[in-house]
Amino acid sequence: MLHDDKLDPAEAKALARYQVISAYLALEPARGERHQLLEQLAAKSWVGADGELFQVSAETIRKWVSRYRARGLEGLRDKPHPLRGVQALEPEQIELVCNLRREVPERSLDRIIQIAEQMKLLRPGLLRRSTLHRVLQAHGLSKRAMRTPDRKDLDRFEADFPGDLWQSDMLSGPWLPDPKRPGKSRRAYLYAFIDDHSRLLLHGRFSFKGDLPALELVFRRSLQKFGHVRRVYYDNGQTYRSHHMKHIVATLGIHRLIFTQVRRPEGHGKIEALNRLIRAAFLAELKASHIQTLDELNEAFVAWVEQDYNRRLHSETGQRPLDRWRAGLERVKWADEHKLRQAFLWKEERTPDKAGIFSLFGTEYQVEPELARRRIELRYDPEVLELIEVWYKGQFVERVRPFEVHAHRRPKPAATAQDEVAAAKPTPVADYLGHLVSVHRDEGRIEPSPKALAAATRAARAAADEAIVALLAERLDPAVIEVPAIRDFCERYGPFDADEAERAIAPFVDRGLTDQHISMYLDAIRRHHPKGSLP
Repeated sequence: MLHDDKLDPAEAKALARYQVISAYLALEPARGERHQLLEQLAAKSWVGADGELFQVSAETIRKWVSRYRARGLEGLRDKPHPLRGVQALEPEQIELVCNLRREVPERSLDRIIQIAEQMKLLRPGLLRRSTLHRVLQAHGLSKRAMRTPDRKDLDRFEADFPGDLWQSDMLSGPWLPDPKRPGKSRRAYLYAFIDDHSRLLLHGRFSFKGDLPALELVFRRSLQKFGHVRRVYYDNGQTYRSHHMKHIVATLGIHRLIFTQVRRPEGHGKIEALNRLIRAAFLAELKASHIQTLDELNEAFVAWVEQDYNRRLHSETGQRPLDRWRAGLERVKWADEHKLRQAFLWKEERTPDKAGIFSLFGTEYQVEPELARRRIELRYDPEVLELIEVWYKGQFVERVRPFEVHAHRRPKPAATAQDEVAAAKPTPVADYLGHLVSVHRDEGRIEPSPKALAAATRAARAAADEAIVALLAERLDPAVIEVPAIRDFCERYGPFDADEAERAIAPFVDRGLTDQHISMYLDAIRRHHPKGSLP
């Protein structure tokens, strides 16, 4: 048996506690007598492990009895206190988390833990906030950047359901190599839309021009992805106040534009808070990435939105934005694609000369002779000027291409000193944006670029045109079929519905007139097709 001076202190304290409860255990009081016995034991003084007298409350004695019955003498021991300092991490793990902070100083404790676990740099659950704080504090990396609190955007309100109110703003982004001027850099700007009710980030895109076409591209994609919106709430920027933006909301039946008061952005707090988060959680991560182009930046941003932001718990709502938006899905009204397309087309008026020539942005186009010297309306996408719609007195007439097209190929820029510096950039410890892009690609959820969307539209249009070619080839004499002429006709005046086209040529086919000039059948299709019924 061990002498008292060699007795484990924890064991001695457990024995002293057993001395207190032993009488209670021996007597085994009935239900009505238990409280009285506990009070009697609490009134006594007991000798502790250090020889000093002590007293204990009746409730504590009751807990000791419960712990002893559950675990025996071991249950009367105190839980060991954790050792001071960082014991959970190995030296190389401590160096890892320090490098994560050094690499992007704006990374918060939670974000460092998130990155380390998602990228499988550390085992999930190993790194706790308190542990990480002590590590960073010990290495002089825990100081947070001081900033002046901004309370101008703290007016609190919330839309009633998804699609009730959207907010938007422009954010100045990073500097990227200018593809048109080798060796030079150019700033990218971000337009983004957020749903006020769910805080869902609907869509955002960086561009080198913070102009109206860039804003409209993001607005249109948000409507395509997440349906109709009842109201939009904008900043006072000139782009948001443009005449064409007013035309868009009026065409789509959206409530008149709502703007913040000049120099008083109250109520715009959600998009302002989002901008702060984008700076801290996305733009800051560019320091640890190899992003050099606008396309790479936009792909990373969409991956961050869908893999990170829209799936994280929101501190205000306590829900993930995507989950909150889906909870109100029955209130969402989907936008009509044809109406959406027409709303976003820009409009100009021109009067062609006697040869049917007119100019738009320095490029000449030619209309059919019947429209010469008549006031026509042009509808076009400012990003796609190779095909312009021509309308006359509110009716669609044709599509025209540039009268003269000059081929141009930009020479491949030579390697610059800036490129060499970028190539020599060391491999980051944690390229979190690159990780998100990889996950996003693996899930097959790549956001199509405007170029890809345009290509999909052209493919659908080509399929419709080929259906007309196939119809005429099947129903008419092969000798009259001129495929290039049919395709040119469909591109200029179409698209046409194949069923309607078959009805248009049916009178000729029924009478056996299948060997006439192809223009007769094409004119019949054009006359039969309802005006302005574009997809």
